[in-house]
Order: sequence, then structure tokens, then C-alpha cells
Amino acid sequence: MNRRNFIKFTSYLGLSSLGGIYLSNFTLADDNYSFLLSSELAGKVFYTEKYPGRWSKKIKGHIPTFERKNNIIEISTGHEMNGYEHYIIKHMIFDNKFNLKNEIMFDPMNDSPISKIEISNLKDKIYALSLCNKHDAWISSFDI
Repeated sequence: MNRRNFIKFTSYLGLSSLGGIYLSNFTLADDNYSFLLSSELAGKVFYTEKYPGRWSKKIKGHIPTFERKNNIIEISTGHEMNGYEHYIIKHMIFDNKFNLKNEIMFDPMNDSPISKIEISNLKDKIYALSLCNKHDAWISSFDI
């Protein structure tokens, strides 16, 4: 694993979950990024279905799920929106190389945590990050 790319990825996740910062030239050198979801940071800095860390009882309401309809993928998080008390802040959608493709902010007073992305220009896999104001960043992937 390339240490510099690993640090870049983990820094990006930390910054995006803290302040919604977008790093426009965030790229990695390898073609297979699935290993990141099972790295030592999974279950500690970010959470996945396989590595929920301290939030093992929170998987269902926080992990992004996918539904494909032709060239549109709908990403949803099965989380209630309790106003500003407890809600999904945003979805971040990445391509197969973890380049940010879309970021959708949610208004906890009016929105449901559902995003859509057109995938005709994407290949292999997409990743979605769902950010909860209490239970941190959750990532899952979908094979296109």
C-alpha cells in the first residue's frame, strides 16, 4: 500500500466529516480501492457494515444502500431525520477511484437522506459516504 495515498485518503475522510471540505485534486494511484474499506481505519475513523466499530447496533440506520434504475442509482440511508437533534448531514458519492462525484447536503427539517447519481460515465464501482451528526461517517460500495 502506498503510504502517501493512504494518508491522503484518511485525511480527506477526516476533513470531510468534520467540515465538509472538498479537496479538488484528491486522487490515488492504484486501480483497486476496495482495500480501503477494510483498512485499519475501518471501524475507527469511518464505519462500514463489516466494520461498524463502536456503532455495531447502528448499522441499519446509517449504512448507505443502493438501488439501480437504468443509469440512475439511488442512494439512501434508512435514518430518521429528527430535526437538528439527530440527522444525516450529507451524502458524498465517489467513483471507483474515490474521486468525489457528488455531494448532497440535507436539510434535517425538510429532506430525507436520499441521493441520486447518473452513472453512464462511471465504471466498475461507486462508493457512498453517509454522514450522521451523532454516529459519524459510514461508507458502502455498489458494483455498477
